[in-house]
Amino acid sequence: MSLLATLGLELDRTLLPASGLGWLVDYGKLPLAPAPLGPYEVLGGALEGGLPGGGEPLAGDGFSDWMTERVDFTALLPLEPPLPSGALPPPSPPPPDLEARGDRKQKKRDQNKSAALRYRQRKRAEGEALEGECQGLEARNRELRERAESVEREIQYVKDLLIEVYKARSQRTRSS
Repeated sequence: MSLLATLGLELDRTLLPASGLGWLVDYGKLPLAPAPLGPYEVLGGALEGGLPGGGEPLAGDGFSDWMTERVDFTALLPLEPPLPSGALPPPSPPPPDLEARGDRKQKKRDQNKSAALRYRQRKRAEGEALEGECQGLEARNRELRERAESVEREIQYVKDLLIEVYKARSQRTRSS
């Protein structure tokens, strides 16, 4: 039973716009009335004097483009050739050997385990390498900081010496 029949959808009688069914003619699936002459379809008997009921066609109302006949969509569904009486459909291929299937699953499981192990080892090695690099950079940073402090002390010593020299000179010039 088809899905549409299961859902209870009735697609064999539905209204469609006449302008939208032109593609069906190309495939020869449905007989179709000639295409509308313009944006409004001329209804039968309405060539002279308006609508059969005696009114004027409604311009731009959106309803004049719709077909008034019902379309059978069952012609659009693919037809499956019926099986001859007593004939059975071809059997599906036998399921693969369960043992072989289990072996394949086990092989995949083992591959996955080894890949996970390699990934963890690689991450651990990367972490250790980064840790070693970090320790080396921290040691270098300490050395540079000590050297900078040493240079600062030397600069301060030289400044203090210069100040003493200027003081001694200024006292000599005053006394002379």
